[in-house]
Amino acid sequence: MSRIATVFLATSLQGSSVVRALLKDGTFTVRAVTRDVSSDSARALSGLGCQVVGATMDDKDAVSKAVAGAECVALITLPSWKGIPELTQGINVIDASKAAGVKFISFSTLPSLRDMSNGKYTNANHFDDKAAIQKHLEASQIPYACISPGNFLENVMPGRQPTFPFVKTETGYLMNTPGLAGTWGPAVTALLTQYTTRLAEINKQTFVLGSARTTAEESAAELAKGLGKPVEVKHLGKAGFPPIADMFDCSAEHDWFPNVKIPDPRLKALGVEVGTIEEFAATVLKPSIEA
Repeated sequence: MSRIATVFLATSLQGSSVVRALLKDGTFTVRAVTRDVSSDSARALSGLGCQVVGATMDDKDAVSKAVAGAECVALITLPSWKGIPELTQGINVIDASKAAGVKFISFSTLPSLRDMSNGKYTNANHFDDKAAIQKHLEASQIPYACISPGNFLENVMPGRQPTFPFVKTETGYLMNTPGLAGTWGPAVTALLTQYTTRLAEINKQTFVLGSARTTAEESAAELAKGLGKPVEVKHLGKAGFPPIADMFDCSAEHDWFPNVKIPDPRLKALGVEVGTIEEFAATVLKPSIEA
C-alpha cells in the first residue's frame, strides 16, 4: 500500500517546491491540492506524476477527501486579506487530518507579532493567524513540526514586489533572515521522510529556514557577487499597507527567531542544505533578469 502525502496550496511558491521535492525523493505518492485543477500550474504538477485534487480550505467535505488515506500532510495557508480566513483554513485541515488518522503534519508558520510586541503591532494577521493555527495543531495531538521562513529571495525576481524588510540600524539597514523558497521542499521532505525514525528531534519543533542573517548591504554585496554587477540598496520608506508596515516595523524592534542560529543547525542535522545568496543570484536571479 502506497504512502500518501497531501500538499495544500500545491501550486504556490512553497507548495510547488514541496511537491517537486517529494516526487524527487519518491517515498510518498504525492497528492497535490489546488483550488483549480484545470489551471496551467495544476496541469504541470499532474504532468510530473502526482495526484491533483481540487479543494478550497473552507470546504470541509473537499478537505476531508483531500486528506483521506494520507499518512502525512504538508499544510500551507494563505493570508486572508480578502478571502477565506487563514485561521479557518488551518483549523479545517487540522481537524480533517485528525479525523482521517493522519500521522504527521508539517506546517508553514510565523510568530505572532501581536504577542511579540505586547500588543503594539496588531495588523499583521498573516503572522498572528499562523501562530494561532500552530496552537491548534499542538492541541490536536497529531505529531507535527513547523518551519518558519525568513524572506524569500524570490521576492526580488522580476514581476514580484520586493518585500525585503529593509529597516534602519545604527550602521545601515537590517534585513531579516532571507530564505530560499526552492529549499522549502527539501526541508519539508526531510521532516516527512524522517519523522518515523527521528521523532524526538522533529516533533513539536519550529525550525527556521534561512541562509543568513545579514544587513541589506551585506545581502546586496552577495547578490552582486552572483550577478557580477553592483547592487545598490534603496530604502523605500514606510510600507503603505498596515499588515506589511507592522511586519517591517516589528522586525526593526524584535528578533523574530531569538536564540536560533542561521542556517538552523537542526535542519542541517536532518540533511537539509541551505543555499547561499550568491548561489541564488548566479543560478536563479541572473538568468531571469538577463533573459
